[in-house]
Amino acid sequence: MSITIPTGSYVIMNATTHTYLNVFDFQAAPGDIVNSVGNRLGNDIWNVANTESCGVTIQSFGTGAFLSFDQSNKSDTSAGSVVTSRSIYPWGLQQNTAVPYAWNIMDKNTGKALAVHDDSIANAAQVLEVENLNDPSRAWLFIAKEPIPGTN
Repeated sequence: MSITIPTGSYVIMNATTHTYLNVFDFQAAPGDIVNSVGNRLGNDIWNVANTESCGVTIQSFGTGAFLSFDQSNKSDTSAGSVVTSRSIYPWGLQQNTAVPYAWNIMDKNTGKALAVHDDSIANAAQVLEVENLNDPSRAWLFIAKEPIPGTN
């Protein structure tokens, strides 16, 4: 079942690694999506908005680009890469019961979920699409964050 969270600005933390969804080095679209140890800048902040189809769009506060998956970009895996795009991309949120208050971020096109490669806690660890399981490694916490002017 897809559920939504309130429209707003968030840092999105992986429940296993305790690292944050990030646009690597403020790259322009197609920017590489990695996890950050927390830099307190706009590329760690995401604007999340509900859609008519009960999904969400996830937009980088720092770059203005949307979180997306590009099947033609094979730099991360043979299936494709998690990147940013200038176009809106559909995501769904599924409650992850393995971790309280957490959600799987599910690609509405592929049905797969976001996770950090090998559950790495390293800064700039790659974010990948993987099988959508109810597992702590797929769990993401949305922490409300008021963007601070001058951080993007």
